[in-house]
Amino acid sequence: MYIPKQYQESEWIKQESLIKAHPLATVVTTDEAGNLIANHFPFYLYTDDEGKKFLHAHVAKKNHQVPSLTNNDNVLVIFQSPDSYISPSYYPGKEETQKYVPTWDFACIHIKGKSRIVNDGEFVLRQLNNFTHQNESNRPKPWTVDDAPKPYTSALLKAITGLEIEIDEIECKFKLEQEKSRKDINGVIDGLSRDNKQIVSDYVKSSNLSKA
Repeated sequence: MYIPKQYQESEWIKQESLIKAHPLATVVTTDEAGNLIANHFPFYLYTDDEGKKFLHAHVAKKNHQVPSLTNNDNVLVIFQSPDSYISPSYYPGKEETQKYVPTWDFACIHIKGKSRIVNDGEFVLRQLNNFTHQNESNRPKPWTVDDAPKPYTSALLKAITGLEIEIDEIECKFKLEQEKSRKDINGVIDGLSRDNKQIVSDYVKSSNLSKA
């Protein structure tokens, strides 16, 4: 991925936060004929006792991508934050020079790794429990997998299989106004808030805390 130096984000805590906040990712593989295949899966980020990082998900057994996810050493996974058009009108400096054009702000992560299909009911159930807990824990009455009738969930589990991707390489790009002046950054933060793009506004704010 092309990443200008000012947009490169190497802090793991920020990468991890993006994955957990926006877990739906695009998974790209190729089949035996070299044809590209892409699907979208929500992932749970897992770190084992040795510090190795993995992405866990579940996949419909009928999904045509399953064969190319089986013992594949070259898988691309793409996570992305909410994004937004940035109007030149956001920048206070525009009134002084007019040397401003529209742009687009976003944060994204490209992960390269090794995938395997896990035909193990315990793995799948553990992945479902972990992912559900991550997304339900802040609710007043968190839902759990055990809340659904066991015969019902057992039938659903028969139709899915586990997916594990061992993370080999992470590229992270936060294109969030880092090259702009403090005055213009504040203008973008305020403009996005006015346009009900609060999540993107918060990303711009948190990525420029040290900017004088």
